[in-house]
Amino acid sequence: MVATYGRVSSHDQKQKGDLARQCQRLSEYCAKKKYTVSHILKDVGSGLSDCRTGLGRLFDLVIERKINKVIIENKDRLTRFQFNVFVKFFTSYGVAIECVESQETSDEAELTNDIMMLMAVFSGKIYGRRSAKRRKEKKNEDSKVKQV
Repeated sequence: MVATYGRVSSHDQKQKGDLARQCQRLSEYCAKKKYTVSHILKDVGSGLSDCRTGLGRLFDLVIERKINKVIIENKDRLTRFQFNVFVKFFTSYGVAIECVESQETSDEAELTNDIMMLMAVFSGKIYGRRSAKRRKEKKNEDSKVKQV
């Protein structure tokens, strides 16, 4: 009882085929290992978000004891931070997390990556809010022009 979980951060990445290629690599890995895959889960969203549909479904499968292993490409596909919390939770239900690509990184490299990821997320939020504000202002201006 194996589940695969793939995630990309944006719809643009999905449209470029990144999610499909990631899921294909997961399927090929499982085939080589002769795993029987019962669930293929996918998400488009931030690795910081805990509101991803596929992630929620994965937690349900773990809690309902419908899987005993989850295959991911690397740990940041599951979560950007607190990966060890996921491992502890899954393990408490007898579910192993297996990474296709194990990335051995130094503590310094991991910390640098975490800082860069935080900056990218917060920059995206700031630019997104600014863009939404401009769209709202333009919409208000357009509606005022139409009223005149």
